[in-house]
Parts: sequence; structure tokens; C-alpha cells
Amino acid sequence: MNRDEEQEFTDFVTHSSPRLLTFAQLLIGDQGEAEDALQVALMRLTRHWHRGLEAPTAYVRQTLVNIARDRARRRHLVPLLTTSGRSLDGSAVDGPSAVVVREAIDDLLEGLPPRQRVAVVLRVVEGCSEAETAALMRCAPGTVKSNLARGLERLRANHARRLTGRDEPVTDDRPAPCRDPYEGAST
Repeated sequence: MNRDEEQEFTDFVTHSSPRLLTFAQLLIGDQGEAEDALQVALMRLTRHWHRGLEAPTAYVRQTLVNIARDRARRRHLVPLLTTSGRSLDGSAVDGPSAVVVREAIDDLLEGLPPRQRVAVVLRVVEGCSEAETAALMRCAPGTVKSNLARGLERLRANHARRLTGRDEPVTDDRPAPCRDPYEGAST
């Protein structure tokens, strides 16, 4: 890298690191491991910086998703959120209420499988489009939709269980739609 490229890279890291670190924490769950993952992602970015990447943030996000996926394969469990006291934009949040909210979110997301968790974080927290999420997850947009729908349904059920204090799944009182077995049958 020449001096101008080094300065551009330094500016990018300074400007983008808080948001990217928060993203890494949401995916990985542990602040130290998130910092390590971001460091690895930024080191990988330096190899391609001289090419003039159009979307370096997207490259780093994809790398972080890959690192989180690899970690999930190794550990089979990826807690997403910690009580790090950071907001989604990476700025510090003070007060016990921030910790309580973070713990509640962590508890709700704890039961999600890794792919559902990544879909929920990318679509709901990060605001990525279906196409962006599909590209980051390396799957079809339909897979994103189903992982998101299943993840949100599971979050709702976990939240309802938490509110009611019941261990069994909570259902609403509406009957499930069913088809009359005799409908349309000839007699």
C-alpha cells in the first residue's frame, strides 16, 4: 500500500470500526472474540485494499459472517449478544437499564439456531435487504425468508414463555385453520 492508500484505510477503520465491532458482537457474542474477528477481517481487507474495493464495509461484513459461521460449526452454539453496554451504532450506553435490555435480548436469541440468528441480526438489526442477507449468508432469498420467519416465530414464542412463566409452548386461543374432511366429498 502506498501512503494515500494507507491513509484511506486508516480513515475507513476509524470511521467504520465501531459499527463493525457491534455487528461482530451480535454475531459472535463475546466482546474479545468479536474484536479478534474484526481484526482478522480487517487484515484480510488489507490484502484487497489496493484494488480499490467499491464496498469495503460489505467485504468486512461478509468476512465476519464467515468467521461467525466457522465458529458456529466448531462450537454448535453462537450466543449473539452480550452485556457489553454498547448500542447498535457502537457508542457506549450507560446505566443498568441498558444491561437489563441487553440480557433480555440475549435470553430471547439464545434458543435460535445459528442460521436463524444470523438472518434475524442481518435483516432486523442491521437492516439489510433480502438480497444482501442472502449474499452474506450464501443462500437463496427464499432461505433467508424462511430462516427469518422461523427465527421471529421462535423469538415470539420464547418471549411469550418468558412473560407467562410457562415452560410449554404458548399458543394463542385461536383455533388452527383446518379443512373440513367432508367438504367437497360426494355422497
